[in-house]
Amino acid sequence: MKALVWYGDTDLRFEEVPEPQPGEGEVVLEIELAGICGSDLHAYRGHPGPRVPPLVLGHEVVGSVGGERYVVYPLVACGECERCRAGEDNLCASWRLVGMHRPGVFAERVAVPWRSLVPVPPPIDARCAVLAEPLACCIGALAPHEIGPGRSVVVFGAGPIGLLTVYLAARAGAAVHAIEPVPERLALAQRFGAAARAEPGGLAADLAVDAAGFEPTWRAALDAVRNGGQVVVLGLGRAEGQFPMAVLVRRAIALRGQFAYSRADFTHAVELLAEGDLDLSWLTDAELAAGAEAFADLVERPAQYTKVLLHA
Repeated sequence: MKALVWYGDTDLRFEEVPEPQPGEGEVVLEIELAGICGSDLHAYRGHPGPRVPPLVLGHEVVGSVGGERYVVYPLVACGECERCRAGEDNLCASWRLVGMHRPGVFAERVAVPWRSLVPVPPPIDARCAVLAEPLACCIGALAPHEIGPGRSVVVFGAGPIGLLTVYLAARAGAAVHAIEPVPERLALAQRFGAAARAEPGGLAADLAVDAAGFEPTWRAALDAVRNGGQVVVLGLGRAEGQFPMAVLVRRAIALRGQFAYSRADFTHAVELLAEGDLDLSWLTDAELAAGAEAFADLVERPAQYTKVLLHA
């Protein structure tokens, strides 16, 4: 079969690879559509984390088994620990991710556990269903917080995760501000329901969501919430850096990190997408064979490309 294989940094090759061999409890998924995630771009930019090339990247996918269409919950956990039994595979001590620790979905087929398959309701088309994974990330980020009328939220970054966070917060009735330096992406955030700003000065929000994850946005998020406010860091643009801990303490700000999502968050994402009110005009389609060019477009032309979906 054909796959887009990452060989390190910007080296992506569309080439022939062996057919996937499913293990016990696994099935081969015929891939229809796969989304390029910001975490895939980390590897492309030279920040691979635990990824070891050569590797097929990708974990956002719509595909079929036996003629039935599914999205994939891409975290593969032990299934036995207390966290897994609670449906919180993202907090399992031994979690693994499709496209990071095992072959991913930028291919014609992929082996995944049966328990990872989540049925796609018929009203949802593939271009919408493939957003279940990134939308679940945003649901997980907002879930512990009171989001609704009378509450204010500021979102840093208007890439896919930032935009979907804006969508959820605005949909819940909160007053939402989006901070983003790229004017075209800022305009998208406005369409999703945010008051768009290039700089956060003067804000005193109840909650700040850092969907970018760089040292300047960590600091800006603290400055953008009221005393006693809350900050959740969702983006992982940078793994380490300096942080103004004294500001956090003296202003009694609650800071938390959010990794991925629970199974309930993922199911909720599919349910929300079935309601059909999410704007999809910001998505760009490309063939899997042109995947290397799609990665380059996302990195080099962020004003023109926000999210690219690869058709197998």
